[in-house]
Amino acid sequence: MIFKEKQKNHMKQIFEDFIELIKISCKKDPWAKNAGIKKYCYELKKEADEVIQAIEKEDNENLKEELGDILHDWAHIVQLAEEKKLFKIKDVLDNAIEKINRRNPYLKTDKDLSLKDARKIWLREKEKEKAEKKKSCKFI
Repeated sequence: MIFKEKQKNHMKQIFEDFIELIKISCKKDPWAKNAGIKKYCYELKKEADEVIQAIEKEDNENLKEELGDILHDWAHIVQLAEEKKLFKIKDVLDNAIEKINRRNPYLKTDKDLSLKDARKIWLREKEKEKAEKKKSCKFI
């Protein structure tokens, strides 16, 4: 248990250091300062294509590198959004965790599910989300 806690704290520190580096990049790197959210989104898309290529080539070293590039672009997008007061990195992570928990409620149980049952739950929850969005987006 102690090892797991140390490992968790280490990962937390690595993530915090990474985000701090991205913040510095957004302030000091001429390319990052100029790029903006839209440009980083295009870069993210290119990196996703490179991830697919690495997987198809079964090139694990390149895959690791390209996933780092995706994380880099993602973090810049979120940091730039935070600087524009659109939302915070914490909001993005909280939303992602909430969505995973909502769509996969069985993850924190001892229950083993078949792929079919897991997919059924995921689709049901996704449909609920769509219905909720529809309700909240109606104009008067």
